[in-house]
Amino acid sequence: MATITPESATKAETTQKAGLPTLHHLNNSQSQRMIWLLEELGIEYNLIKYERIDGHAPPSLAKIHPLGKSPLLVTAAGRPIIETPAIISHLLSTYDRAGKFATADPLRDEMLSSFAGSSLGPVTGIELFLEILPAHSPWPVSSLLRTVHGMVRKNYTAAEFEKAMRFLDGELGDQEWFNGGVLGKCDVMVSWPLDMVVQRGWVDLQGQWPRLAAWRERILQRDAWKRGMEKGNGYDLNAF
Repeated sequence: MATITPESATKAETTQKAGLPTLHHLNNSQSQRMIWLLEELGIEYNLIKYERIDGHAPPSLAKIHPLGKSPLLVTAAGRPIIETPAIISHLLSTYDRAGKFATADPLRDEMLSSFAGSSLGPVTGIELFLEILPAHSPWPVSSLLRTVHGMVRKNYTAAEFEKAMRFLDGELGDQEWFNGGVLGKCDVMVSWPLDMVVQRGWVDLQGQWPRLAAWRERILQRDAWKRGMEKGNGYDLNAF
């Protein structure tokens, strides 16, 4: 495994084992859940780690895929895959031979996975953008942007977070995982936006939604998650 700078990218890529999937991983990003999934599957894989530059992915990632974003998985056959849902689907269909992530209700699993990315994801994106933009803007623009952020928070994102947490809490209920007694694709998908709202203090998960907080804590205590954190290169979602 290697941490990549633009100068070391080519050398690191040529030292990876052939015939294995390779995850191109960016620190402090949603790619961390891909390391977690790979560890849960218990397969051998290559991990190439990248460091953010001024909060952004380094140019070296664009050498692998023109979008230059992470997570990015190159399959064992050499095909690059972007977008978390597609990467998860490939990994589960290819490597989950024991059915560890099997579910009795695939449609519900897909619905919750899509909700995490298509409904909750954009709200976290809006909140993050409006939260960090003032710090990168000159005064008095920064002051105006903070006012706008407060209005958007009051009239939109706070209510959307409330609805999303209520929905997820109802779907989880008293189950261990969203799929019941076993992990599902949706647990992996939901983990990222909930990590965002907790780490950045947008939602008091412990105080308002204790069942969701307990679900998240179960993830953090899993051996596969801990191994993934050790192999990654940072997961501070306030580092933007």
